[in-house]
Amino acid sequence: MKLLAAIWNDLATRVRAVNEKYREPRIPMTPMVRMSLIGLRVYLFTLVGLMLFKFVMLAR
Repeated sequence: MKLLAAIWNDLATRVRAVNEKYREPRIPMTPMVRMSLIGLRVYLFTLVGLMLFKFVMLAR
């Protein structure tokens, strides 16, 4: 069990390091690009929400 926890903690540490490294974009973004990315994020969360809703309704 401790081995699994150690592997999980190591993986989480690596992911945090990558997230910290790429936290800020390296290229300049126009406001239109920023709005497009926000729109895509909203669309993604909407699709995931609909899939979860459908799963819950089918699992009943």
